[in-house]
Amino acid sequence: MTTLRCTALILGSGPAGLFAADALLRAGVTDIVIAERGRPMAGRVCPPGPGCECRTCPVLEGEGGAGSFSDGKITLSAVRGTHSQRLFTEIQAGHLDTIAAAVRRNVSDAVDYAPVPELSALAGHESQLRGESYPLLHVGSDGIREFGRRFSAELQDRGVRLLTGVEVTELRIIDGQVVGVVGRDRSGPLTVDATAVVAAVGMVGTPWLEEQLTAAGVTLETGPADIGIRLETSAAALDPLIGQFYDFKAHHTSPGGIDVRSFCVNGHGYIVNEFHRPLDIRGVNGHSFLHRRSDLSNLAILATITEAFTPDPKAYVRNTARAITAATGGYPVRQPLAGFLPDAATGQPLGVDASNPKTRPGDLRAVLPPPLAEAFASYITALGAALPPVLAPDSVVYAPEIKYYNYRVPIDPDTWQSRDIAGLYVVGNAAGYTASLSAAALSGLIAGQAIADHARVASLR
Repeated sequence: MTTLRCTALILGSGPAGLFAADALLRAGVTDIVIAERGRPMAGRVCPPGPGCECRTCPVLEGEGGAGSFSDGKITLSAVRGTHSQRLFTEIQAGHLDTIAAAVRRNVSDAVDYAPVPELSALAGHESQLRGESYPLLHVGSDGIREFGRRFSAELQDRGVRLLTGVEVTELRIIDGQVVGVVGRDRSGPLTVDATAVVAAVGMVGTPWLEEQLTAAGVTLETGPADIGIRLETSAAALDPLIGQFYDFKAHHTSPGGIDVRSFCVNGHGYIVNEFHRPLDIRGVNGHSFLHRRSDLSNLAILATITEAFTPDPKAYVRNTARAITAATGGYPVRQPLAGFLPDAATGQPLGVDASNPKTRPGDLRAVLPPPLAEAFASYITALGAALPPVLAPDSVVYAPEIKYYNYRVPIDPDTWQSRDIAGLYVVGNAAGYTASLSAAALSGLIAGQAIADHARVASLR
């Protein structure tokens, strides 16, 4: 058995983990190990073709985390990617500048978008679609991979030890204090002893973390969760909105009272699969590259499920996503808009050819719960009233897309330390509060600084 010792052990090398390491280094803590389940960045390649069976999903796992295989949007607002919760103080939110600076110095190209006073493409439709924008830095799916690779290399040059291919199986907790982990690497059993552990395990690591915390007596909390569809149409159809603000936000209330909104808009982009293997859920997401453009654009349309709708929104979203894909052998469903909205999709065909071959044809009306089908249909109809070409019969609808499905871990928001287990800091999407790269990174940065502060105080005793 291999045994390692360090001051800070970070589980996961996504944005939350990398920025935790960066904060530790800047505070003078250099004895840092990052344990990553997936591959190095160079080995993260989603195989071409219709299959989606990888044991380790290259889109969600590996050096740089899921954030480095995203659409490359850095939301420079502390209330984005937090379900509009104010998780961060003004002082904490000020560290978004640190995150943006790190991204800028590690990418070749970036585009800044300032908020716009209004989305004039929605003029006359404000009763159905409420538009908004926010400060945005876009580096593209190509740029964010460059960032993940270069930032990780920079941290390693500064002394961080990155271990890939590590399967952590157990948190070691003694008398309410985390003391390290047990797992395996390519050579066999592995134990890492640590003064502090940062759980930045992301979306794929969520079920394991939930099991570990529950076994340790931590009571996890439910809360709002999002499930949605992704609409793909011609780039020209969405250009009136994307041309005003690239990642436009348009909110809608369905006839049944469900809040629905646009999310993760990708102009001239592509739709990809994400295999959340521990939950047995294959979902979709959108990517967009600065230096590779398609003739199509896409956006997620997310419904927020609250405890007023169902007692446990997290379980509802997970179960609904599995039920959707069960109809197609576990794969995401795609359907022409003419099939999903036969009475509304009456425009001229736009020559839309679905960009994601890792999906299967199906009938979304047959697999979506009626309140969700109604909510998504109502949103698309409202969007089509503002942008009629969107209602082309060959526009394509995909499902499921899931966000905020992680149960909430009770943490101290000043440090992101567990309220129940001393020395354990739970950050990023794994904590259950965030769903954006910048919010995840900010939580990691705060935790890293808190660990360094604690170490400094301990050294003075």
